[in-house]
Amino acid sequence: MRTNTTKVNFSKYKGKEVAIIKGRVVASGNSSRVVFETARKVFPKIAVKDIILLSVPKEKITIYVVRR
Repeated sequence: MRTNTTKVNFSKYKGKEVAIIKGRVVASGNSSRVVFETARKVFPKIAVKDIILLSVPKEKITIYVVRR
């Protein structure tokens, strides 16, 4: 089985909300709503289901996103 793994360095986003599209952080900020709206403006043709919103904690953590 082939897996697609993307590594993102979240160190500069500690304590922030981020939007990820195609394995890249495309927007960050203090509000999920603002981050989502920014991501939609930058990538208007991307489906909503393809935008991943994450709240990045201030401490070190590993985040796995599994898609079926």
